Amino acid sequence: MNCTPKHPVKPNRSVEISKLLFIGLIILPLNSFWVIDTGIAGHGVNFTRVSLFMNAIFVIFVLSLINPLLKKYIPKFTLNNGDIVLIYVMLCVSSAIAGHDMIQRLFPLIGHAFYFATPENDWQELFHAYVPRWLVVTEESVLAGYYKDRGTFYYETLYVPEYIQAWIGVCLAWSSVIIALLVCMLCINLLVRKQWSERERLTYPLAQIPLEVISNGPRLFKTRLIWMGFAASAALNIVNGIHYLFPIAPSIFYGRFMLSQYFTTRPWSYLGWIPIELHPFAVGLAFFMPLDLSFSCWFFYWFWRIERVVGVQFLGGSVLAGFPFTWAQSIGTCAAILFMTLWGFRFEGRKILKSFFRAPPADEQVEMRGYRWALLGIFVSFSYLIGFCYVAGMSIWVSTVFFLIFFGLSTVVTRIRLEAGYPMHDFAFRPEDIMVSAFGTRPIGPTSLTLFSYLHFFTYAHRSNPQPHQLEAFRLADRMNLSINRKLIAGILIATVVGSIAACWAYLHTAYHYRGSTWPGWPIFNRLQNWLNYSRGTDFKSLIFMSVGMGIGMGFLIARRLFIWWPFHPAGYVIGGTWSLNLLWFSIFVSWVAKLIILRFGGLKLHRQASAFFIGLVLGEFVTASFWGFIGAILGQSTYRFI
Repeated sequence: MNCTPKHPVKPNRSVEISKLLFIGLIILPLNSFWVIDTGIAGHGVNFTRVSLFMNAIFVIFVLSLINPLLKKYIPKFTLNNGDIVLIYVMLCVSSAIAGHDMIQRLFPLIGHAFYFATPENDWQELFHAYVPRWLVVTEESVLAGYYKDRGTFYYETLYVPEYIQAWIGVCLAWSSVIIALLVCMLCINLLVRKQWSERERLTYPLAQIPLEVISNGPRLFKTRLIWMGFAASAALNIVNGIHYLFPIAPSIFYGRFMLSQYFTTRPWSYLGWIPIELHPFAVGLAFFMPLDLSFSCWFFYWFWRIERVVGVQFLGGSVLAGFPFTWAQSIGTCAAILFMTLWGFRFEGRKILKSFFRAPPADEQVEMRGYRWALLGIFVSFSYLIGFCYVAGMSIWVSTVFFLIFFGLSTVVTRIRLEAGYPMHDFAFRPEDIMVSAFGTRPIGPTSLTLFSYLHFFTYAHRSNPQPHQLEAFRLADRMNLSINRKLIAGILIATVVGSIAACWAYLHTAYHYRGSTWPGWPIFNRLQNWLNYSRGTDFKSLIFMSVGMGIGMGFLIARRLFIWWPFHPAGYVIGGTWSLNLLWFSIFVSWVAKLIILRFGGLKLHRQASAFFIGLVLGEFVTASFWGFIGAILGQSTYRFI
């Protein structure tokens, strides 16, 4: 007798979600610990310095390989593509929170201004009165264990009642800020998602790697070119990793070649630091960048340097010292990108606002209900951030302008990443520096300037900005035809809350076991000391060059719409002046040349075939880097770091 039901049994949704949440809650604290361990203990590559978090790629790579075994031997633990996408985005969000430009910058600031205050720097008299005590730790006995002060008695572990009591309130306060930031980012993404994906058709280059890993799994390595790329980059990192541990062993291309050593006389010495490094992961990721963007990146890298040479030669030490004001011009170009982004969103935005106050058509009710929740989420989270800063002592107008600039920059970073796919987005355009340039220090006031120093932890460079990772997760779901939007949102929110708390624990656990970082405490509080000691007015030169940069950015954007052949992209103009391009410009140049030749002589067909090799380059370097990071965490010692 056939007992098979006529209709397939639907999976138990509550069991499915419980399984995913259980996996997430187990994995996230371990992941946060791993990211922190490599970041501050130096036991491997800092995973969150690059655009794609290699630890997240490594985990889904392993899950995709073992999933067939789970399906065969333990079917109830089999993961479908939707499960792996959810795990991936939760890993990315928690890694961003624990990352190089968030938690790893927050904790060095919390106790620094009090522990290192001396009569010489006069910090106590200068700004201690402006620091809310509920945001910092001031007890020397607690901080001695963090900084491993050999002249003071301290415990070697975090798990002492005195330490936990001192840190727990501070961690909860700062975790609430992180949660509000990420909720606001998520809601902004929900508003722009359809416009960017369906109407403007942004390419999401960096999403290509996790998409291939999740959708193909073990089938990836049935392609010979992937094996070749994987083997090439993996061999490089394995050999150099062994050399790092045992210097007597040989190495391959270990270190960097300095091109600037040949330009030592004036004015060519003003070309600056020009290393030549070849990173397989950067070559692989840059292959998925549009040609005009990869060209713009390396072209403007040299453009900015030649501009400095020209400026020194013809302007010397004149009133335009500091020419070409790369920082100011880049901010202006970011403003142009933001303006054009908002301009392109005007029709959709008008429809969303109208639907917020009156009932939308029947066929749009579900979509508009989601937009309403997104608008409400932005209002609540933004209001919380303003209220938090107000209670801490910051003026409402200052905090409002500060967070408007921050979320504007964060949206531009997201836009550039989804359009360009640059391998390392370190855009050091900080709202506090922009405000000081625009208004001077006196109108902002000493309390707000002091709080700027503590908010610096999420404004520094956007390398581990969570917003692009959130939006890329929805892209992965769309490309794989997965209807898991609610699960994704729930996963992001859970990863945000759990990841914030787990990152605080992981940092303190690692710091008290090894030693807490003192950087960026010194440069940030020295900057504050300078602001308070030497009042400054509006920096009109910077504002002028911001306007110049905005004009150039608008010109590039308009030219791209008018002329199909226009080769320059404003995102490349911004990226060309960033620090990370020193490390990556040569890799991007090599990838651009390879892609240009492939398209010129083989067309799209050869391009699609060759992409497997470049995917292999990325996977090989990320997997081996994660392997060395894992070994370093187990052994408790430093391992090979390729960047």
